[in-house]
Amino acid sequence: MSTATVLGFGARTPQRVLDVLSRAVTDHGVVSIDAQRSQNVELALCEAPYRVFAENDSQLEKKEPPNVLIYCLPTSVTEYLGFSQEASAVRSKLLNDNNTVVALYDPKSDGIVGGDSTLVLSAIGGDAVAKSTLAAASLSSLSQLDQLAAAQLGPEKRQDVVIVVGSGGREHALAVALAKSPLVGSVICCPGNGGTAVEGGKISNA
Repeated sequence: MSTATVLGFGARTPQRVLDVLSRAVTDHGVVSIDAQRSQNVELALCEAPYRVFAENDSQLEKKEPPNVLIYCLPTSVTEYLGFSQEASAVRSKLLNDNNTVVALYDPKSDGIVGGDSTLVLSAIGGDAVAKSTLAAASLSSLSQLDQLAAAQLGPEKRQDVVIVVGSGGREHALAVALAKSPLVGSVICCPGNGGTAVEGGKISNA
């Protein structure tokens, strides 16, 4: 049973991706949609003009298509490092799974990396050249993210100092979240509270 996985879109529901998913089901026989860290995609597919996919039975008469993985590129190095397991899973699919069409969506350009929706659908339909074109572009994009991450984690990495003004629980939570970023060298809470005083690591009170 063929599955289309959408990964890392968060609240985004780009029309290009919805079109690909809808047509993958109605035209190519993909049976299910698996949304991972993409909470709004399934809901968007249930609304017009895409809701027809939920009622489609034509895939039963078609040759079973490959699985599909559409990954939304992180918009920052921090997001990339925070969800590095997703990029690792995508890279593994690209290198080891011949039965999965992998495409990357770039939210900055609102486009498919290395092609367009038509190229993705051609790959799903069995076009080996389209599939390899998407794979090469996807690996190149992941490599660029790796280089950016390496620069941020290297000896000359960027180390910002962030000041959080306030003394409540929300400020404490913000400080903890900021401290997780590899781009942040220290978080100073002003005036802070007892929790931030003992948090340690990058967090300290003024």
